[in-house]
Amino acid sequence: MSPVPASPPNAIVKPPVLERQQVRVESVGEHVLVHIGNSTLTLHYESALQISQWIRVRAKEAKRLAGDMSRHWHAIAVLDDASK
Repeated sequence: MSPVPASPPNAIVKPPVLERQQVRVESVGEHVLVHIGNSTLTLHYESALQISQWIRVRAKEAKRLAGDMSRHWHAIAVLDDASK
């Protein structure tokens, strides 16, 4: 009698939870469209502004918790004497 060949162990292979997706944001009238992969989220501009503020606040918090205390200054100047 020949030995029974060993069968490979049963394994459950899960697909990656997060995959790289193309992200794009555009405005159409008074709405903001957020495209992530094949999905589109449509927001009224007031809702988009609210969400952007939440993200900004949490990003600043995460930056601080990561120990990054650098500041980046951006300035816009109005030059009255630019032609002189």
